[in-house]
Amino acid sequence: MDLILLNIVAVVNINGVPPTAVYGLVSVMLWVLAFLTFFVPEAFAVLALSKKHPGEGGIYLWTRREFGEGHGFLAGWCYWTNNLFYVPVLLLYMAGIIAYGGGPASAGLVDSRLFVGGVAFGWLVFMAVLNIRGLALGKWIQNIGGMSAALSGGLVLLAAGVAWWKGSIQHAPLFAGASWEMATSFSVMCNAFIGIELASAMGDEIQNPERDMKPAIFTAGAVSLVSYALVTWAILALVPIGKIGVIQGIMQALSVGATDAGVGWLIAPIAVVMGVAIGGSASAWFAGSSRIPFAAGLDSALPPALGRVHPEWKTPHVALIVCALLCALFTAVSMTGSSVAEAYQVLLKASVVLQMIPFLYMFLALARLDEAGPLPRAAGWLGLTASTATIVLAFIPTSDVASPLVFEAKMAVGVLAPTAAGAFLFWRAKRAALAPAT
Repeated sequence: MDLILLNIVAVVNINGVPPTAVYGLVSVMLWVLAFLTFFVPEAFAVLALSKKHPGEGGIYLWTRREFGEGHGFLAGWCYWTNNLFYVPVLLLYMAGIIAYGGGPASAGLVDSRLFVGGVAFGWLVFMAVLNIRGLALGKWIQNIGGMSAALSGGLVLLAAGVAWWKGSIQHAPLFAGASWEMATSFSVMCNAFIGIELASAMGDEIQNPERDMKPAIFTAGAVSLVSYALVTWAILALVPIGKIGVIQGIMQALSVGATDAGVGWLIAPIAVVMGVAIGGSASAWFAGSSRIPFAAGLDSALPPALGRVHPEWKTPHVALIVCALLCALFTAVSMTGSSVAEAYQVLLKASVVLQMIPFLYMFLALARLDEAGPLPRAAGWLGLTASTATIVLAFIPTSDVASPLVFEAKMAVGVLAPTAAGAFLFWRAKRAALAPAT
């Protein structure tokens, strides 16, 4: 059950639905396409590679053993640094949802650095402390977040049901809002199905992976596809396509439903539930990705201190602290220089590209895994194609981007700078290791 809830809270992030729902009901077809071309191959890869290469490290471990130390480091580095962008996105989104919950009087707090910073940094410290104390405590943030995510999705559907009963739902045609820009949503959708590999990064801390991994993955897959499709329909039934907000779309839909039902006072507690769900997702990604530098530290690819294990709690406490500090830095940087919507798009798309680099390795490893059989190998090639398309599409600016040139420049820096930094650290570590012998 812990693994099922971890997978659900890592995969099902309904905050990714509003940016894709703006293209209408046809976006549901794209969700199905992303599920078939990305999630299904991902499930094949995680099950096959975690069985062949058991242990702590996940994608980093698999890539290193299949392609060598340098490629393993690049995959692990991108998987880790991607979350230094993605966790701040979730923290800022969490603060925005909580601000919206107070109604018009508090909605403006989303632009207050003091409020947003207080919520984001406060939650970051809280989840870091609990995860440093070990998964026995840290798992409860993920578990509560998973249940809150399910409740949030259920509330959106309930709001749509109330509106349907009242006769006030929207009836947009199937292709209303569709345009060439909807192709960029495919990258967001594929990224939204990532997460089932997180448990493998903590393989040594799972009691019975051979028994529990498969049902946890299949359950998360079914729940994620149904959740994304139904929540997309619910938002489109409650909010006109042209008025759906990238960040506040979910709360807009809930507000309409609550108002129609005459229970507007529920908006504030619903915002708290959604905030906890997003906070649980941030904790899941923070806890899982922090194990990557932990494994890399053990192999001396990064500073050895990252491999230290707490003597009492048996957790990679140094790696977790470093991740928390870097997330705090990126959170602070993300709150300067751009509008909230544009900063959200840049951070999200940059994290998508960085995230897909290790998945290219993972799918290629599956495609050439002879013992996996013809169907899993075919799934590997399919996942490799979807991942490549995702990277290309992420660089296409959407209509809410004021300056495409600035967007492309930020994307280039956001992708190339962390990759170059990782290459430099790896080169320096290898040079230091060879120095005594020369």
